[in-house]
Amino acid sequence: MLGLCLVSAPLRAAEPDAPPARVGQLAYIGGSARLLGDGSAEWTDAALNTPVVAHTALATEPTSRAEIRIGSASLWLAPRTQIGMTTLDDHAMAVELVQGRLVLRLPALAPGERCSIAAEAARITVTASGAYRADYEPRRRRLVFSVVQGQAQLALDRGELTLGADQWAAVDVDSRALLEQGSGVQRVPLDELAEKREQRDARSQALARLPAGMTGAEALDGHGSWRVEPGYGSVWYPRGLPLDWAPYRYGHWVWLRRWGWNWVDDAVWGFAPTHYGRWVFLGGLWGWVPGAVVRPVYAPALVGFYGHADGAAWTPTAGGPAMVGWYPLAPGEVYWPAYAADLAYARVLNAASVADSGALRAWPDARDSAPAQRYARTAFAATAVPEAAFRSAQPVAGNFVAMAPAALAQAPVSARRAPPAFGGAAAPPIPATPPRDAAAAMPRAQRGPHEPRQGARPHPNKATSRPHPLRERLAR
Repeated sequence: MLGLCLVSAPLRAAEPDAPPARVGQLAYIGGSARLLGDGSAEWTDAALNTPVVAHTALATEPTSRAEIRIGSASLWLAPRTQIGMTTLDDHAMAVELVQGRLVLRLPALAPGERCSIAAEAARITVTASGAYRADYEPRRRRLVFSVVQGQAQLALDRGELTLGADQWAAVDVDSRALLEQGSGVQRVPLDELAEKREQRDARSQALARLPAGMTGAEALDGHGSWRVEPGYGSVWYPRGLPLDWAPYRYGHWVWLRRWGWNWVDDAVWGFAPTHYGRWVFLGGLWGWVPGAVVRPVYAPALVGFYGHADGAAWTPTAGGPAMVGWYPLAPGEVYWPAYAADLAYARVLNAASVADSGALRAWPDARDSAPAQRYARTAFAATAVPEAAFRSAQPVAGNFVAMAPAALAQAPVSARRAPPAFGGAAAPPIPATPPRDAAAAMPRAQRGPHEPRQGARPHPNKATSRPHPLRERLAR
C-alpha cells in the first residue's frame, strides 16, 4: 500500500462535522481509465471532472495516463497504475498505491501542512514543496521513492533516512528494510509531462485572477474570456457553446456519500465554474462570476431544485413521469446545502458570492417558499430530466425535457429543497471487481473473481456480495 497525505489549513469557521472545503478533480485522462467512486457499487469508465474524494479508487489502462488535481497540487498516474484515495479532507489526504508509478507535484507547502507517503509498513514524510515519484512493484514488494526536487524522510526499520533533491531509496514494504539508495534521479516521461503542466500553470490568467486553491481553475485558460462587469467584478464567458447550453445541462450527476448528488460537467473547463461561484446571463451570454477572493469551499452543485422539500421527485403534469429539475443560482443568492446542518459551514460556503453571508443566522424552514430567485422561472435556464435518468447518472443533455412556461410558473421552489435521496438507503458496499487491465498485473489476492462489464454506467445501487480488498484497507 502507498499512502499520500496533503493538508490545507482547516476550515476554522465551521464545526468539525462540516464536509471538507477541498476535494480533488479528475483533471486529465490520456486514453482510458476506470474509477470506483465513493458511493458507487462497481468500477466504471472514468469521466473527466469527476470529484475525487476519500474512498475513491482510480486505475489506468496499459497505454493511459491520468491526473488528479487538488488545488495547486497534482497526482499523475502512469500506465498500469492503480491508486485508492484513503483520506481527503481539510486536515489530511492519503493515497494508496496498489501498483505502478505515481508522480506528486507539490508547488507549495504552507507552514503547518503535512505530507506523508506510506507503502505498507514503510512511511515517507515530505517536508518541503517539490516534485516526487513513487514506483511500487507489488510482486517484488519493493517501493522506490525518488525526490526530484524537495526533501523527504523515509521511516525504516532502524531509524529514518533523509532524502534531498536528486536522491532516491528502495525499501521492502513489509520489513521496512532499506534495499538500495543513491543519488542522480533519472527523470521519466511522466516527470516531464507534470513539469510542463506546472509551467503552464505559472502563466495561467485564470489562476492569477482566482483565489489560491480553487481546484480546476487553470482549465479555464483558452476556453473563454474575462470581462469586468459593473456590480459583478470579474466575469468569465465560455465560448463555443451549443445553442441550447445552460449551466448544469451538459453533464451528469453522481452520488458521493458526504455530499449527496454532485454535478460532473462535460466541458474540459467545467469543474471550477460548477462547484464555486455563481452564473449570470448578461447581454445574451452566460457568464461565470467567481465572486470575492476568499478561500474556495467546494459545493456539489450551486443550483436550486424544483419540487417538494422532502426531496421527492416532481411531477409537473398530472399523470406524467416523475421529473427532477434544477436551475443555476445567481450572484447574491444563498445556497443552502441539503447535506449539512452547520450554520458556520453555510456562511463560509456562501462567502464568495453572498456579500452578507456572515449575517446568516438560521436555516430556512424547508416548508417555506424560497425568496425570489432570478432563474427559477426562466425557461432557458431551467433543466429537467426523468427521475430514472437522473438516478442512473445518464447524460442530462440526451434526456433533457423542456418545460412549458405554464408548468415552470407553477413549479414548487422551497427555501431548502433537497435533491432526490439515494434510494432511501445507505450507500452500497464496494464490489470485488477491479479494473479490466490493471487487474491483470496484480497478484490474485488483490483481484476480484471476474472482470467488470463494459458499457454504460451502472445504477449506483447495484452491488456485488463481498468488499474489494482495496476498499477494506481504504476503510481503515
